[in-house]
Amino acid sequence: MRNTLFTCLRTLGLALALGGLAAPAFASGSGLAVMMERMQTYTHKLQLSLAAGNAQLADLYIHELEESAEYIIDNLPHYRDYPVGALTREMLLPSIEALEDAVDAGDWAASGVRFAKLLESCNTCHAATGKAYIRMVPASGNPFLQDFSVIED
Repeated sequence: MRNTLFTCLRTLGLALALGGLAAPAFASGSGLAVMMERMQTYTHKLQLSLAAGNAQLADLYIHELEESAEYIIDNLPHYRDYPVGALTREMLLPSIEALEDAVDAGDWAASGVRFAKLLESCNTCHAATGKAYIRMVPASGNPFLQDFSVIED
């Protein structure tokens, strides 16, 4: 078993050294598609946190969304000919901040409304960048191996 594992690792190392198993460009890094995928995951987890009334977890995912948006603003100002950095600053950040205010106030009804506006801001930006066919909608179900309920101390 140990020899087999060693042989596999040695073969993999050789293949990587020769460039034979290079990862595709979209599989790593911080390009726009990668950031959008991350934000979609954070947004879905945020939705599940809100549904569970878990402010602590919602705050975590709001923070991750803010950081992702700020990364786009600072490092990906343009995608093709579209000013995605400015659009993110003007459309997405205000929606995130409004949702954060509602969660911090413990106003779950307002949080739901503001979450819907967050998704709307995503769709508006997609339309503004010629990608109206990418539509964000509230998800159904929990595909994650994670419990989003509040843990009582």
